[in-house]
Amino acid sequence: MKTKMYLFLAVLALSCNFTIHAKQNQQLTVSGTVVDNQNEPLPGVTIQIEGSGQGTVTDTDGKYSIVVHSDDAVLVFSFIGYQSQKVIVGNRRVIDVVLQESVTELEEMVVVGYGQQKKESVVAALSTISAVGLRQTPASNLGIALAGRLPGLTVLQRSGVPGGEAMDFFIRGRSTINGQEPLTLVDGVERDFQALDPREVETITVLKDASATAVYGVRGANGVIIVTTRRGKAGKPVIDVTTEQSWQTPTRLPDMVSSYDYALLRNQVELQNNRPPIYDDYSLERYRLGDNTALYPVRDFVREFIRDYSPMQRVNVNVSGGTEKMRYFTTVGYLYQEGIFKTEKFSDYDYDPKSKANRVNFRSNFDIDLTENLKMFLNVSGYMQKKNDPVVVPNNAGYLNDVNAYSIVIGSLLQTPSNYHNDITPDGEVLTNSLKGGNINNVPYGMLNRTGFRNTQTNQVTATLGVEQSLGFITQGLSAKVVVSYDAFSSNQQVRQRTFQLYEAVKDPLAPDSVIYQPTGTNPNSTLSDAQYQTFNNLFNVDASINYARTFDKHDVTGMILLNRYQRVVNIELPYNYIGLVGRATYSYDRRYLGEVNFGYNGSEQFAPGHKMGFFPSFSLGWVLSEENFMSNTTHWLSFAKLRASYGQVGNDNMNGARFAFLTLWSGSHESQIGNNELVWEKANKYNVGLETRFFNNFGLDADIFYEKRNNILIPATGLIPTGVFGTGGVHVSGIIPKINAGVIENKGFELTGSYQKSFGRETRLDIKANAAFNRNKVVYLSEVLLPEDYAYRLRSTGYRLGQSFGYETAGFFNTEQDLLDWYDQSGVGATPKLGDLKYKDQNGDGVIDEKDMIPIGNPEVPEWTFGTGINFQHKNFDFSMMWQGAAARSYFLTGQKIWETYNFNEWHKEAWSQERYESGKRITYPRLEPGSNASKLQADFWQVNGDYIRLKNIELGYSLPSRAANAIGASSVRLYVNGLNLLTFDHYPVKYQDPEQNNELLYPVFKTYNVGLNISF
Repeated sequence: MKTKMYLFLAVLALSCNFTIHAKQNQQLTVSGTVVDNQNEPLPGVTIQIEGSGQGTVTDTDGKYSIVVHSDDAVLVFSFIGYQSQKVIVGNRRVIDVVLQESVTELEEMVVVGYGQQKKESVVAALSTISAVGLRQTPASNLGIALAGRLPGLTVLQRSGVPGGEAMDFFIRGRSTINGQEPLTLVDGVERDFQALDPREVETITVLKDASATAVYGVRGANGVIIVTTRRGKAGKPVIDVTTEQSWQTPTRLPDMVSSYDYALLRNQVELQNNRPPIYDDYSLERYRLGDNTALYPVRDFVREFIRDYSPMQRVNVNVSGGTEKMRYFTTVGYLYQEGIFKTEKFSDYDYDPKSKANRVNFRSNFDIDLTENLKMFLNVSGYMQKKNDPVVVPNNAGYLNDVNAYSIVIGSLLQTPSNYHNDITPDGEVLTNSLKGGNINNVPYGMLNRTGFRNTQTNQVTATLGVEQSLGFITQGLSAKVVVSYDAFSSNQQVRQRTFQLYEAVKDPLAPDSVIYQPTGTNPNSTLSDAQYQTFNNLFNVDASINYARTFDKHDVTGMILLNRYQRVVNIELPYNYIGLVGRATYSYDRRYLGEVNFGYNGSEQFAPGHKMGFFPSFSLGWVLSEENFMSNTTHWLSFAKLRASYGQVGNDNMNGARFAFLTLWSGSHESQIGNNELVWEKANKYNVGLETRFFNNFGLDADIFYEKRNNILIPATGLIPTGVFGTGGVHVSGIIPKINAGVIENKGFELTGSYQKSFGRETRLDIKANAAFNRNKVVYLSEVLLPEDYAYRLRSTGYRLGQSFGYETAGFFNTEQDLLDWYDQSGVGATPKLGDLKYKDQNGDGVIDEKDMIPIGNPEVPEWTFGTGINFQHKNFDFSMMWQGAAARSYFLTGQKIWETYNFNEWHKEAWSQERYESGKRITYPRLEPGSNASKLQADFWQVNGDYIRLKNIELGYSLPSRAANAIGASSVRLYVNGLNLLTFDHYPVKYQDPEQNNELLYPVFKTYNVGLNISF
């Protein structure tokens, strides 16, 4: 009996021991969702099992899944900006967590000049966006994604060359005739941001008023764009991988007529001028049928040489994490993009002229707490880009850039009629036509395929090292900071170029239906020759500052004194030098009354001794009304309201690239530049009043009103210096009139931003944000000479907006001979008018049409209105976003080869005036066709169109896999998405031959893009 008892106890002990161990080693899966106090999912939250290295992060929907080994496990939820929370698992398998913000939205830090401030205490006019929205735009240039997103920032894409997109940026419009480009900074250092990968960017901030930009002094008048890059956060390493495949196609292309239609229109021109037709019935029939293309080509040069779609690929991998002592963010991005032109490898020399660009971006940002009081950061970044392009125009260095080279190609595609020539002979020689207008060598096939290639290698490396030491042992809140930056940029272009022999297809005199090929032109088929072009520049920047921030009961005080030294060396030119002293002091009482003073005392070597330095102060005040006791009964609908106002003076030394205008220069025995020792920078006096509100918990409305008066604008003293024997007419070289600081321009406007955020339950979220901005400038003085009294308008600048166009007002067409007899004499402009030409109105009443009758027409090309609306919607695992962007109060002149019948005809020309169309009552929308005449091609309101447009800038649809599905492949989140860029455009152009953002008819087309992408986080 006792033996059995011992045996029973032993078995029971073993069973208990097994049960305990089984319980300790069991696999328990816990999942759930992490949201904030607004019920918004929080992606990237770190969940760790306390006391172990095991953990995971939430996906884009805030969902997570983690395996624990005991019911006693404690999960620790942590996220930057939120209070950490610990939860015991117990018997729960689904644990949803609500994290509370450790700081409110108004306590968040926003970027300002040379530092950061709490959002609630900012009294400057600035706008900030997170880079998350920029990643929804599948563009190769970061600047393209900014259009419409920030009030007061105008973005116009001028061309879409792979690796060389041209962009124009304006902050609050134009206020000067000189350089208007804003100062651009990346992590506080002057750098170009357009080549950055969107996934290495954290925020982008635009500084607009003097309170925000006075610290930049002589370079702050045009506004500032500050880009901050991403930094690591304490926690386990997070690996994020994104890959995208895009297809790009021009938003618009001109429609040139077919060979048959060209021949008909060409005959129409000849018959209108009482000349015999060029093309007989037999030729017309050949073009119509296309049955003898060797002698009667049937082409469409634009469509044949421009691809329907060009591929673009992007891959990005970033890793972030670290400890409380050391955090890191590292990223590598790769971009591949091809151009729009169809090319062929030239086997004779085994080269490929295809237009394509490869770019690799890299960045490593480190933050290290060396001691409790000593912190350091190190940023190392850069990119390497390799572009390949056809030479296009050999042996001419002026065409070794994208704008000039591709303008020649586009011009050739437009000016070559569809029936002029084929591409190559049966032996592979390049064909042309002796009737070709312009340069006979500008043959599309030859320029793209037989001129060689240019390979451009661009490299940039940037490094920034910063050290911050707390000086609390002197007084609490005091610190010192030193930031040193060095950038190196180099570009090397290898050019392998050749010329090609041209041939022309002609009828065989012995067999009229046969063709022979005769050489023409002066260029031979040459061998490839080499040329090398290099450029380099480097930047050295040092910022040393003493900073103070402290709170005394209800008093918040901050201060900064900073010394800045900047030098940029370009090739072997004299260095560009800036030195300055910057100061800032802020005060806040009870979070209600705010005050700030900024100044910049700086200058450059641009000006003569004694005029190099300047003082630029600003003053601003703020009042948080919602903190007042008398507003307490409004808290149920008004949660925040702040009034702010600022005044300051900032400068601009950007003189359109001109340097040392104070010097008198000589070329041999004569002056080539008359200097002015008294020159200084432009001075912008800026005023701003703003209102910020948040109400009903979901709505926000911000408004700003601004006024700027720009003085000291550098202009030629044209109106002050006489002409003639003893005046400017007697100088050896024209255009050397000395510059003076006399120009005055006013600029005023307003900005509005509205927002709405709402969560519907735990799985649905809607965010809407809209902005609109208006600005209007006026020229007060530009030393303009008053025109004689018989001019309808005696001033062409003063009192008008910058870029105001002047031209002729039209009154229809000359439809009959009696119209020609009865109308005013306009033979002095353009050419003697004929039937079908445009009529110009007599504005000054002298009975003669000439330049005296020109009047202001339309608007400037840079828009006065800009606006944008973004919508983001999330429901369960799906997300949707859409961004509309547009501009208004702008005009554009339709000119050049895309529009006029200079050498060729387009589809619009089919509705040109002709006697037959007029007599039959057919629709007439274009003047008489006359390629050699300027009678109807003057600057007139007929050619000026309303440049307003609105476009679907981007749209995106995404789907995130459920957490369990993502975890099954070892990932914390997996998201698939499709998006597009510039998919729809609405405007007032009569013919859709050009993108409305472009300001030249020969620029490389702007793209619309279709994109698919995959993002995986581990």
